[in-house]
Amino acid sequence: MISQNNRGIEERWKVVVIVLLVIGISALHLFISRDFEKGHIIARELYFLPIILSGFWFGLRGGVITSLLITFFYLPYSALYWRGFTPDDLDRLLEIALFNIVAIAVGLLQDRQRRRTREKFESIRAMAATVAHEMNTPLFVATGTLELLQDDFEEDSETYIEINSVMKSLHKMKEMITKISHIEDVVTRDYDGTSRIVDIDKSSTERW
Repeated sequence: MISQNNRGIEERWKVVVIVLLVIGISALHLFISRDFEKGHIIARELYFLPIILSGFWFGLRGGVITSLLITFFYLPYSALYWRGFTPDDLDRLLEIALFNIVAIAVGLLQDRQRRRTREKFESIRAMAATVAHEMNTPLFVATGTLELLQDDFEEDSETYIEINSVMKSLHKMKEMITKISHIEDVVTRDYDGTSRIVDIDKSSTERW
């Protein structure tokens, strides 16, 4: 399970990548010769890369912020070469509008996907908590009964030792149930080479 600190570092690096992309692409517009029109078109299309990445990484809010940042960088270039609603001017305005439309579309789709994933995970947690609760009751009864039964035998007797072995297994089961009730993430591991199962130790916040 990824720690909050690691997630914070990862998100900061993603922000850095997006900012560097926006600045780098904007610099292309400034340094590419005006005569090289195709170069400006390519640079303009490159703006979609940070927009899509931002929407994918940070959802609607991140996508819109990035598209507005790009608009802020791109508008001065558009104003510098404004010729009074020529086809090129209109093309640049439509491109700016498209930047924001794509940002909203990608962000909304990603937010919806994350919401669905979160809802599925909450269902898994609720089911895990229910299973843990239902298993705890008979386990408590079994452990209590064995403890009372064990008092009727000498510690060095074979029956006492067997009961003690069973109780150790029940305690291990109780530890496992506690871990299940504290699941905070779903981390899977390979089971038999053809399927995967949940790694309860890595998925749970409970440690022994």
